[in-house]
Amino acid sequence: MLMGAVALAVGCTVALPGQTPPPTPTPLAVDSNPAVAVYDSNSPKVVNINSLALVRTTSGVAQQPQGVGTGFLYDADAHIVTNDHVVQDAAQLLVTFKDGTATPGEIVGRDPYLDLAVIRVGSPPGGIQPVTLGDSDTLRIGQTALAIGSPLGLQQTLTQGIVSAVRLPDQDPSSGAIDLPAGAVQTDAAINPGNSGGPLFDTTGNVIGVNTAILSQSGGSQGIGFAIPINVIKRVVPDLIQYGLYRHPQLGISGVPLAAIGRQTRQQLGIPSDVEQGVLVLQVSGGAQEAGIQPGAMSSQAGGQPTLSLGDIVVAIDGRPIGTPGQIIAYIENNKRPGDSVTLTLVRNGQQMDVPVTLGERPQQR
Repeated sequence: MLMGAVALAVGCTVALPGQTPPPTPTPLAVDSNPAVAVYDSNSPKVVNINSLALVRTTSGVAQQPQGVGTGFLYDADAHIVTNDHVVQDAAQLLVTFKDGTATPGEIVGRDPYLDLAVIRVGSPPGGIQPVTLGDSDTLRIGQTALAIGSPLGLQQTLTQGIVSAVRLPDQDPSSGAIDLPAGAVQTDAAINPGNSGGPLFDTTGNVIGVNTAILSQSGGSQGIGFAIPINVIKRVVPDLIQYGLYRHPQLGISGVPLAAIGRQTRQQLGIPSDVEQGVLVLQVSGGAQEAGIQPGAMSSQAGGQPTLSLGDIVVAIDGRPIGTPGQIIAYIENNKRPGDSVTLTLVRNGQQMDVPVTLGERPQQR
């Protein structure tokens, strides 16, 4: 054996004579990303939902998968919140928990208008508690957002991003953005088909929204997802559980924002120059009609050019300035019930006035 020869064991590092021994590797630190703790504590509460159709075959009737989505355990009575489009037209529902437990689900209530549904299972696996609901009114742009769901059918997938924006209906009409009547939480956490109905969490593990849609030209994830704010779920889901439906208020007006009307047209209509934002009413029905709200009109001239005639201009609702029909819809949807009263501040013939309106009920969708 040669002088200075060194025997090396597999997996060992030995310094040669005269060399400084290499530092001993330190153990890997526990990942400090809060997503780890959120996933560990909440993934058992998130379920995969398979929608099954019954089809006739040559040998009889068979089950056929027609869609996949996500849901989460809402309460200790085994109610699960998801999207309406996940469960609509389903002959049967199969709910699968993280541990592989699969059980039939039954639809308890649906609200197609907000794309929400509640289903119920016999009982979740032992020891599983419902999620904790957060407060979407306190969301900050830039805070971390975490989605757990079944994108493309891949169950128990976690994606991470931020709250990119909080949108009102028709806030960005030229972008093709999702038009949720109660508003939406926009996130760049990856959302794909199959994530629908799943929870969007903050870093403390509170649910801040229900993932519902993707803004995409291809139908796949383009980095822009939308979630129904959790405060909407807090308001609507108890009614879905108790009554099977939710009664939505309706004001009974439609119109166009003044911002969409050119300055020359505004001058021709006689809109006062100091009225810079509001909604020009074009159609009325229900409570607005009964309250005497006066609509304008839109017609087409030869050549297809639209013309407007002046009606009432709504500039505020219950003292809150508004500039788009979506702001009116969101305020009523998030704060009122059928039969409640609101006060519209109008500009009519250059004069400002307040008009009380009793809200009607939006027809139920099926």
